[in-house]
Amino acid sequence: MKHIVPFVVKLAAWSVVLFSIFTIFNAPLSLISVMTIITALVSYVIGDLFVLPRFGHFVAAAVDVPLSFLLIWPASVALIAPSVNMAYGAFFSALAIGAVEAFFHLYMENHVLEEAGREEAHRWYDEGRWAMELAEEEEFDQDRDQDRR
Repeated sequence: MKHIVPFVVKLAAWSVVLFSIFTIFNAPLSLISVMTIITALVSYVIGDLFVLPRFGHFVAAAVDVPLSFLLIWPASVALIAPSVNMAYGAFFSALAIGAVEAFFHLYMENHVLEEAGREEAHRWYDEGRWAMELAEEEEFDQDRDQDRR
């Protein structure tokens, strides 16, 4: 139930990107809608529910651009038209989706994903392991201490 709202937000973002790019190619709106639903669902499962909690925001953002390209290109060739122009449309869609997904991952990390599992999964450092103490030690000199008395 907690994944319905994030998926609807993702679907809205992908719809804006895909409708604005693929209407240039005079694609039917129904086919763009089908392509949007299928590709956004697969991307949500792979990128947001699998990659993001395990590897973190940076890796998920880096994976989103090629993943969205590899999802959109075959879907656009199969549903709209088998031409080279679909590769261009998929490429520019993937770039725009990559920018949108960077902000969507912040939303997912802050509101949807559970804190405990997310923190343990992609924490590659140990807290305090790299810490060092910066203090000067004073030598205890008995002779100097006796002179002061």
